[in-house]
Amino acid sequence: MSAKTVLLCTVLLGGVSGCVGEKPIPQSAEGGSEIETHSTDIQPDPAAENVPADQSSQPAQKPAELIDLDQAVGDLLTTLGSGETQERIAASRALSERSAEVVSQHADWMKAGSVSQRHGIMLMMTGKAQVFPDETYSLVKLALVDGDSKVRRIGVQLIRQLLPVQTAELHTQLLEMTKDRLEDSAIRNAVLRMITLIPGDALATETVLGEIIMSAEDDSTVKQAALQSYVKIAPAAPAIATLISVLEKSDSSQVKRTTAVLLGKYGTKSKASVELLGGLMENDEEDLQEAAAEALARIGSPSIDVLVKKLDSDNLLTRQMAIFTLGVIGPSAGEHVQRLQEFITEDDSDTSLIAKEAIFNILKTRQ
Repeated sequence: MSAKTVLLCTVLLGGVSGCVGEKPIPQSAEGGSEIETHSTDIQPDPAAENVPADQSSQPAQKPAELIDLDQAVGDLLTTLGSGETQERIAASRALSERSAEVVSQHADWMKAGSVSQRHGIMLMMTGKAQVFPDETYSLVKLALVDGDSKVRRIGVQLIRQLLPVQTAELHTQLLEMTKDRLEDSAIRNAVLRMITLIPGDALATETVLGEIIMSAEDDSTVKQAALQSYVKIAPAAPAIATLISVLEKSDSSQVKRTTAVLLGKYGTKSKASVELLGGLMENDEEDLQEAAAEALARIGSPSIDVLVKKLDSDNLLTRQMAIFTLGVIGPSAGEHVQRLQEFITEDDSDTSLIAKEAIFNILKTRQ
């Protein structure tokens, strides 16, 4: 082996044993290396003779970026993020005096700060979007992918303080959050409630909302939030068709109640749903019965025949709601006044009172 080759091997081995994070070569009890090198095992490489002495065989590793965080600021952010009420107020005041300095390092705190410190800087930035618009936008982007749900939740809340051009750039990411069933339901609901206000692809938004609504696996509160946003952007005809489908297929009383209320807001356009709504008036849950009756009242005249049928229901509350709803509809139910008079009896004072009020409401505009 040439002297030059031996020297090169010695330098390389010595360099490896000194690298940060690498294990040193084990030493024998006598202080020598446990790895024996025999000259017969090493074959000289002619190409090695031409390698410059300062050229490394591997690309240089970029040193990890060191983040220097101010201890005093860190303590204040921790207190703001998880302290008692009075302590948090004091911390907030102290941070306000150094807000420009802290805001300029927001990315470092989000990357290297503790959970409480990340909570703290998110809370500190609330209400500061007008003063620090770019930094707030940067903070929100970091918050939306944070591993802590509270940080993400505050980030979603801060979106309302951003400029429209900034929120538009978040549209696709927010849609993905609404579809993620592993995401916290409260966060998905918050995004769903605001998504129609975010500039972006309206068709994509409508499609995602429709998928959530028709999903058999999603949380009922998420479906309710999706329904309320969906009807704001979808054309009336497909929206009503979707609502009717949900009313037919959903097993959730909460979802059905929300759907009934939304159908009522379309008025007579929702007349195709009156039979389904009439069926809900027989439900054992009073809130659902009331929502169905309210929807039928809003739909108006097309609901009258279904309501008249409910006058023969075995359920007292259903009969009372049908009487009351006919009264709300008013003059259009005029031909059924005589039928309503049958419910004015001495045996049932509550139903009698409801029937009298309904008849009065039906006839009063004729005078």
